[in-house]
Amino acid sequence: MSHSPTDSELVLAARGGDSSAADEIIHRHHEAIYGFLHKLTGRREDAEDLTQETFLLALRKLHTFKTKAKLRPWLFTIARRQSITVWRKAKPTSELFDSDHPTTSTSEEYPHDALALWNLAQTKLKRDEFTALWLHYQEGFAVKDLAKILQKTATHTKVILHRARKNLHAHLSETNDAWLPGQALNTSP
Repeated sequence: MSHSPTDSELVLAARGGDSSAADEIIHRHHEAIYGFLHKLTGRREDAEDLTQETFLLALRKLHTFKTKAKLRPWLFTIARRQSITVWRKAKPTSELFDSDHPTTSTSEEYPHDALALWNLAQTKLKRDEFTALWLHYQEGFAVKDLAKILQKTATHTKVILHRARKNLHAHLSETNDAWLPGQALNTSP
């Protein structure tokens, strides 16, 4: 049975100049980082660029990573910071749907209801609220790891999650009092 190296082992090997270890780090985490950045930016091209910048920066800063920590939250922290930097420079407008966010989806992972709900959350919630919800519920981060990514205390992170859920519920109530999974969101007055 072949031993698959841990993230910490890969980090140590990559620090020592092993390019295959660096490639494996990217391979393991690329899809999740890209998915997160695509949801934040709403554009495939921006997400691809930010994903590349995230991994380039992570590999340059690998010497600062503490191998006793978890690599995945560290990478998401870098990705989040990269997206904030681009967002500040671009000052984007918020649109509910664009060409990368179709109004329907045939994917079982993102059925129409879930896609509509995430799009509503992205347009109506504060950036930190949306990010916290996405990372907690879509990426499966525990509150402790989420707090590290958001650079907040665990208690503050719980408050952000609570407010995000409360605010999303309020927006759902405004758009359609009877919205339930399996029903389309009624956004018309």
